[in-house]
Amino acid sequence: MGWGWTERIGIAALAIMLAIAGAWYAWPAPPRPVTPVPALRLDDGAAIRARLVAPQPGLTALAATITGRAASVPSGPGLRHEWPGFHALARFTGTAITLRFDDAVNRWRITLDGQAVELARPGRKDLRIDGLSPGVHDIRAEKISESPAPAIFGGFFLDKGAAALPPPPPPPRLIEFIGDSDTVGFGSTAQRRDCDAEEIFAATDTSRGFGPQAAAALGADYRLIARSGIGLLRNYGGADPAHTMERLYSLALPGDPDAPALPQRRADIVVIALGSNVFGSDLDPGEGWGDKAELGGDFGPALADFAATRLGDNPGAAMVLLAFGEYGPELVQAHRRASDLLSARGLANLLLVLDDPRRDACLWHLSARDHAAIAKRLVAALGQPQPG
Repeated sequence: MGWGWTERIGIAALAIMLAIAGAWYAWPAPPRPVTPVPALRLDDGAAIRARLVAPQPGLTALAATITGRAASVPSGPGLRHEWPGFHALARFTGTAITLRFDDAVNRWRITLDGQAVELARPGRKDLRIDGLSPGVHDIRAEKISESPAPAIFGGFFLDKGAAALPPPPPPPRLIEFIGDSDTVGFGSTAQRRDCDAEEIFAATDTSRGFGPQAAAALGADYRLIARSGIGLLRNYGGADPAHTMERLYSLALPGDPDAPALPQRRADIVVIALGSNVFGSDLDPGEGWGDKAELGGDFGPALADFAATRLGDNPGAAMVLLAFGEYGPELVQAHRRASDLLSARGLANLLLVLDDPRRDACLWHLSARDHAAIAKRLVAALGQPQPG
């Protein structure tokens, strides 16, 4: 006796389910970030040579254009830095150059002649790069990790056979991005959410975050004032209430509040992306707000005051409020309230409420695809590059 239609459909459905299950288990898992991160890494096929050596005496310092919050080093040359995205540009003629570091916590990318050298936690060392072709060279050193503490960039140095040139002029506009781990680019190059601490270190690349991408597309430079877990009125989980962005923003070095800040270039555009940590975790009874609606009632005016102060610091700057809408209606409503309050003061601003990102990088953070999409939104909102 043959199978009836019911039995045949049941068998077919079971076969499909088994095939799907087999494909699920056979499908390769996303790769993990490669750890440990090598102390020194060059592009494949790089024509230049690079090595870490003990600090070398007798070299000549090379002037550089610096972007990012910094403080001087009391005991000698160099710059102390902690906020993300710190970068330096220089120009010279010669076949070799040396960069000096006192940094046991960060990753760096150094680019010149279309090639890249990456460092991880170099310590107190010089990076010696040679094998360059004779002629003019532009070099860029950029911190791409999040600093857990202040570190020192000692600068660029030349041998006797090289000649210093004035550093390249900075792009005509500067965008300041103020935010949290998403602005840092926390774990963004990972293809999975379950990352340990060393994998997060390997997968964080601030230079590929939405801020630097948008700035590059607009022909602008960027400065980042951002920190993982930080908020305006409260931090994630109510942690460390004495170190909210409201309290830390003015510091050159969050880890050394007494360090005097060096002068900074005025920003032409300010993008504030705060609020995710404020609304993204439950309130504790001792925090002072009964619920998120009450929290939102305080957050809107506080964000407006914070944004107005930033506009006072940067006269004539454009203001963008960036809201991650997936954190709930209280966050969006508070941002709309802040935007309205700024407008009522005669302070022009643009509110961008973002669609739900995939958040499939480390610990549910923005992925590379998410960062690219947000950068595209910012570029569309802020206009085309200016000639520079």
